[in-house]
Amino acid sequence: MAKPDLIDEPPRRDQTIAITVAVAAAYLPLARFMAWQVSAFLALVLVLRFAAARWPAATPGRLTLLTLTLAGGMNCLIANHTLVGKVGGTALLVTMLALKLLELRTRRDHRVVAIVLGLLIVVQFLFDRGLGLTLYLSAVAVSAVALLVDLNGGLGAAPWRRTLGITLRLALQAAPLTLVLFLLFPRLNAPLWSLGFERDTSTIGMSDHLEPGSISELVVNGELAFRARFTGPAPKPSELYWRGLVFWEVDDRRWFSGIGPRHKADPGLAQATDLIDYEVVLEPSQQRWLFALDLPVEHPTDTKLGAGFVLSANAPITTAKRYRARSALSYQTQAPSESERRYALRLPWNVTARMRSLVAEWSRDGATDWDLVQAGLKFFNREAFSYTLLPPPLGANPWDEFLFETRSGFCEHYAGSFAVLMRLAGVPARVVVGYLGGEPNRIGGYHMIWQSSAHAWVEVAIAGRGWVRVDPTSAVAPGRVDNRGASRLLGASAPLRFQIDTAGTMGQAIRQLRNLADSVDAAWQGWVLDFSSEQQNRLLEGLGLRAYGELALALIMMTSLALVMGLILLALLRQTQPQDPVTRSYALFCRRLARIGLTRAPGEGPADFTRRVAAARPDLAVAVRRILALYLRCRYMAKHTTADGERLAQGVRAFRPKAARQRQQ
Repeated sequence: MAKPDLIDEPPRRDQTIAITVAVAAAYLPLARFMAWQVSAFLALVLVLRFAAARWPAATPGRLTLLTLTLAGGMNCLIANHTLVGKVGGTALLVTMLALKLLELRTRRDHRVVAIVLGLLIVVQFLFDRGLGLTLYLSAVAVSAVALLVDLNGGLGAAPWRRTLGITLRLALQAAPLTLVLFLLFPRLNAPLWSLGFERDTSTIGMSDHLEPGSISELVVNGELAFRARFTGPAPKPSELYWRGLVFWEVDDRRWFSGIGPRHKADPGLAQATDLIDYEVVLEPSQQRWLFALDLPVEHPTDTKLGAGFVLSANAPITTAKRYRARSALSYQTQAPSESERRYALRLPWNVTARMRSLVAEWSRDGATDWDLVQAGLKFFNREAFSYTLLPPPLGANPWDEFLFETRSGFCEHYAGSFAVLMRLAGVPARVVVGYLGGEPNRIGGYHMIWQSSAHAWVEVAIAGRGWVRVDPTSAVAPGRVDNRGASRLLGASAPLRFQIDTAGTMGQAIRQLRNLADSVDAAWQGWVLDFSSEQQNRLLEGLGLRAYGELALALIMMTSLALVMGLILLALLRQTQPQDPVTRSYALFCRRLARIGLTRAPGEGPADFTRRVAAARPDLAVAVRRILALYLRCRYMAKHTTADGERLAQGVRAFRPKAARQRQQ
């Protein structure tokens, strides 16, 4: 416990600087989720705090603190339009904690900041729960505990190693308690922070509409979309079409879902072969749609398969979602209903005469629907179309301008315009967006699908074949593909990236390191973040207590906690009290004499012991008497100095007596 006279004692300057740096370090990962105004206010407060540590006269007074408090609260309100909820409440917590730094006058103030700092660390897991962040915040938490140890009981005069040692012992004592609570504390169906004050409207990844530029901007995103683990051998890369959304309706410049056809039920398949089972771990997207290989035939019970074989969840994906599915790589869908055909033939109002003339050329000589599809693909291959992420801007009629003027674009240009042409030719068509391909991670045994794999393709309705996938982007001649567009599209405002030759030794090494890091992150996701009530039920089932449910969990948890606490208490009771330097030096002196047969008897005082050693070994008498004199001075004389203790320690370290037989030899 802290000594009463130290509670209000002024702290040392290094303690004030340390607690300020700890607050800044704890906020650093949170800055990307906060408004820039909040970060700017925190930076201002930190500058004032460091200035006050250097020049005490610069410490703000009460009036200044009141003004800053009102300004900080208004700053949070203006930046977030609220002071409650996950973002607004966290911004207010950060602001108030920063302001507390400006009134660090006593050790009690430092303790308050260190304790609230722990709350700030916990709050960050509402935003991100990655392994890297966990390790970083664990280090910050250990530093906060070390500050509390340093502030407690006058340990400030002790060496930093002793403070760190006490901190690590406390952390080790807390580790088994943390493990017990993690395994046995009942899991909740909803997170504690869902208070209903706010709705997170941010969307990560795929958009709910398609227009020129919408996917090309996503392709330069370096984030992970999801991981997929196949039960058997993985399909070929050309078969990895990950189906997401289906767009039925088109206006003057974009495709979107619209109201959809009347047929809302699972359409089913007329034929399905090459079935494959797999598991997907989808990153949070704040949306309901899921991704499955073309075409899904089985899906989890908490999802639904709607018109267009669109797989969706029952609630927005706010945390990583793990689900299993089965898909058919070779399939034939049921023939679309009449309402679906009519809906898939709607045209935008801005169809031009040259678009009609182009399609009319394809329709001559009694061409079938499939002949029209092939004619459209040959048109993209034969004409001077190029594939690039940096196409020229399009005006009021993007489909016409792309087809006849710019002829330079990305997959959304080709898919969107091709579907319009097919509808104009009388072939029902719809646009599908999702992802194409996947990077194998042989270390983790799964595929990584990045946001950069976003893709769009077309499905056309062919008599006797149902809906058939057509990828017009692949029709572009390979010589007209611009592979450097992504690098140029990054621009000055995008995160720094480097072009690395993956075929070289350096590129292979970097890829292996990335795969290793992602495998560790996937293991963290599977073993820690995805640990749920289902895993707890399996644990109870293994113990034969599944029938008792949460009651069994509570009893096991309380028993385990009591056992762990008892073991820790027993270890603390058996722990020897730390000795002061003088006592340690004398104990070492006695141990070295015991090694040569001169063991101090229980209750034998230092003077008696020294006389007995001098009589038995006259050759050691001078050194023994000198050490004894220093020990008695340090132990019993009030006017001894620190230098006396250091001379005693040096004398004992140099005192290495040998046994009598060794001395005669």
